[in-house]
Amino acid sequence: MIAIIGGGIIGTAIAYYLSEASVKDIVLYEKEKLLGTGATQYCSGGVRYQFTTPINVQFSMESFTELEKFDIGLKHCGYLILDMENDSMPRVKMQNELGVASQYLTPADIKGRFPYINDKGVISGSFYKLDGIAEPAKLLELYAKRAKANGVAFRMGIGVERLVKDGGRVVGFETNKGIFKSDTVILAAGPQSKELGKTIGLDIPIVHKRKYVVVISGFNFAYPVMMEIPTGWYIKKEGKDALVGMSGKDEKVAYELQQASVDEIIEASIKRFPETEDSIVKKIMSTMSDETPDKHAILDDHMPGLIIATGFSGHGFMHSPAAGKIVTSLVKKEKPTIDISELRLYRSHIKEPIAI
Repeated sequence: MIAIIGGGIIGTAIAYYLSEASVKDIVLYEKEKLLGTGATQYCSGGVRYQFTTPINVQFSMESFTELEKFDIGLKHCGYLILDMENDSMPRVKMQNELGVASQYLTPADIKGRFPYINDKGVISGSFYKLDGIAEPAKLLELYAKRAKANGVAFRMGIGVERLVKDGGRVVGFETNKGIFKSDTVILAAGPQSKELGKTIGLDIPIVHKRKYVVVISGFNFAYPVMMEIPTGWYIKKEGKDALVGMSGKDEKVAYELQQASVDEIIEASIKRFPETEDSIVKKIMSTMSDETPDKHAILDDHMPGLIIATGFSGHGFMHSPAAGKIVTSLVKKEKPTIDISELRLYRSHIKEPIAI
């Protein structure tokens, strides 16, 4: 039996792609009564090719090939990325060499194309017209529906408490409903992956950060998704409203930084997008994210009987197709289409300045 721990977008994507590859006897375990009740439900829905490292660009290229096939409201509205610390040219050159036709922009270019932006402090930027937005809930529903049709069993309301190891191999896990044996355990439990890893002596470097997302009254014109480096501030059109957010904050107590974080988001929004000053806060949402120190996912068949697929650092929705296909390759003992050696559990070489 193959057991998937975690019913967010990553775990559900893995269930779908495994089942599409004719892998049998798959069971997904989720501690909540519904799928996607963790970080997935707060996903902003942004999908982009523009990243600062080749591995993430490759993940986006692989994922977009799949996302284009699905009816998930994919819209190519473009992404404008503003660099506050470094010149964007090396990043754009790397993307271009991989086949992504992103454009380098000077501050004058930015002001000319997007006059509603305050470009103070911007060193340079980049834009790619095929970046955009889609609907996470639709993709999650599609994965689940098709996986179930392919025979995947979904066991809801079962909380995994610890992994079980025997002689250097993971052989199952203990839950609030008893102990379950498994030939392969796929750990896709988001922030909980760190705690479950500890039960078998693994140090999974997930930093528990709380992200706040604020819905504000919107603006009567079209604009691309915008984000800043290094603050991670972003704004995205959400129907007649706008969704704004920033990088997550370390919190020892839940919601201890909510007001300060929301104030910071609004201040950053007014600074960069002056139209925000006339907006009204309509909703504040919050979730814990499964960030890694280098903002890259962990994908690793680290020990016999265990595959780790976690730490997607806010990129899980857009990269779920690539993740699902790669884990399927690992289960089938085949070579993945992308070299994931950089995403092993223990690494120290990736540097990622983009925080969302």
